[in-house]
Amino acid sequence: MNKIKKISILTLTYNNSHLLGKAISSVNRQIISSKYKVEYLVVDDASSNLNIENVKSKLEDCPFKYRLIVNPQNLGTVKSFNRAILESVGEIIIPLSADDEFYDEYVVSNIIDEFEKSQALILTGIRVPVKDDKELNDLPLIKDRLFFQARTSLLNRIVLKGNIISGSSTYYHKQAFEKLGLFEEHYKLLEDFPFYVKALANNVDIHFFNRKVIRYSTGGISDSATMSPILKDDFIKSYRYIISLDFLGYWQSRFIFYSKILNRNDKRKVSNLLRYPEQYLYSFFLKVKKYSNHIDN
Repeated sequence: MNKIKKISILTLTYNNSHLLGKAISSVNRQIISSKYKVEYLVVDDASSNLNIENVKSKLEDCPFKYRLIVNPQNLGTVKSFNRAILESVGEIIIPLSADDEFYDEYVVSNIIDEFEKSQALILTGIRVPVKDDKELNDLPLIKDRLFFQARTSLLNRIVLKGNIISGSSTYYHKQAFEKLGLFEEHYKLLEDFPFYVKALANNVDIHFFNRKVIRYSTGGISDSATMSPILKDDFIKSYRYIISLDFLGYWQSRFIFYSKILNRNDKRKVSNLLRYPEQYLYSFFLKVKKYSNHIDN
């Protein structure tokens, strides 16, 4: 891996540019050695309410070279992210969501150091959820950080029990995209989860950086309580892709199909109850266990 010389910080916006002040301010505060060439790209995906002059005024104090790129038409998160990557010059790609902020002024510098030290292609750090200006428990949880010690364990964890890697706090060496390709554009909003599965399935590690990197605003697009139908459809596509891979066993594939792909009404159909009796019983067991724990508490 060649010596890192250029860094690209990317912020994607879509109808949320009014939240950019916090993200831009945290970029402005970053203390980074002058030996690195740093750029900051803000890419808007054809927002209906974009105030270009207001965004430009926020960027005026940026100590790094910056660009505001406005897509002429809405592309969706995945295509917009890919466009930003192709427009960028950095060997290291550092996404920062419009409603998030770097945890402190040394985060970007420390991310660069960690890439150079670890020689990782993909690196993920600790995000600190914030609600009503109060910091919540760090994510991923301490118990989940152990999965990063082994590629297979991490792959099984995110596929079978839920993703613990957040795109908001995950960073990329451009060689990762040279090796794996860009984010898959048959998804519209979901770029990160399928890419992590693809990376791990192709023997590319996701390195855990034991450092708080962002303050993470809760209630975003991937929040399960507010998830859009488009994003739900993307997740179903991703699980169909996962089932097509050869690392899963027979029972694991059945579990994913029943729990992740079938909707609630399909699960209640007699034909599926007969086709997946063990999954129905397991699901019923989990509900009973959850209810019992609630009563005990």
